[in-house]
Amino acid sequence: MEYNEAIEGQPTALAESRRHVLDQLATLDLTAWRAGTIGVASMGASSHAGHVFARQLIANGRRVQLVDAAELTGYGTGAQLADSYLVVTEGGRSRETIEAARAVAPLPRLALTNVPAAPIADVVDSVLSLGHGPDSRVYTIGFTATLQAFGLLAEALTGTGEDWDAVPALVETTLRDLHDRIGDVADRFAGLSSIDVVGSGASLSAVHETALMLREGPRIPASGYETYQYLHGPMECQTERTGCIFFGGEREIALAQYAARHDIPSLLITSHEVAEAPNLSVLRLPSLAAFSAAITQILPGQLLVGELTRRAGIDIDEFRYDQDDTKVGPPLAGEGH
Repeated sequence: MEYNEAIEGQPTALAESRRHVLDQLATLDLTAWRAGTIGVASMGASSHAGHVFARQLIANGRRVQLVDAAELTGYGTGAQLADSYLVVTEGGRSRETIEAARAVAPLPRLALTNVPAAPIADVVDSVLSLGHGPDSRVYTIGFTATLQAFGLLAEALTGTGEDWDAVPALVETTLRDLHDRIGDVADRFAGLSSIDVVGSGASLSAVHETALMLREGPRIPASGYETYQYLHGPMECQTERTGCIFFGGEREIALAQYAARHDIPSLLITSHEVAEAPNLSVLRLPSLAAFSAAITQILPGQLLVGELTRRAGIDIDEFRYDQDDTKVGPPLAGEGH
């Protein structure tokens, strides 16, 4: 699916995915994941989506261990990181995630994937299928649908949830409101040599995924940082030729304003009322519960990446570099990058 088509198709895809996931959760036996420590193992975009899932479960008294699947595999079969595992691979073919699922056997393993017939199904005990349909090469639908599925699973495990019925319309409205602003933001960021993306808490999902998309789409060197980690040295390389994107309120607002005063092109994505200033663009999003906020927070990044990629004359649906050892088997229907 073409990138811009996928962005605009997210409201419909999210509604379909929600129905699909809820139908499965109604019959899925989650006993093994209701107690003890849950390990969440994944790679790439899927690992970024896991930040908000872990945060919400921890806030509800659960123990969660986020780990890169490659790192988990490296620990060997004797690793005691968790009592049960959730392995996440949107296309179902990530070699590292499949190997991690094998490595932690016979502990209970639940796979979250959009392709239930993919190789991941052969190495887990249960599969929770996203059911969102095709995706773009740079994940769009796949990322927001994974966030939503994480939220629905968190609700099934903790009993605390959000207004999922409202999410598709919320995404549609947010995209419509953002479209008129993205060109101006792109004016500020086009031609920069690098971009740092900064935020905290549940915003870390959008922080790290936005940085990844900036590398994949317009091929701009970009990195994601937790806000207070960023204060401990990483921002020292910022100049008027580099940029910053900040997600959040309070400290992120003050930091965005500070960066702008130091001639650093900056974008603040926040639910607060904040005035724009020289070197500072502001995109205001609604104040929402954690998973709904994470879903809407990635939308500005999706649109900005699309516009910066277009201006750079790059085909966002074509990657320059493909590795032959990150996927298992041939591509399957519904798989993105």
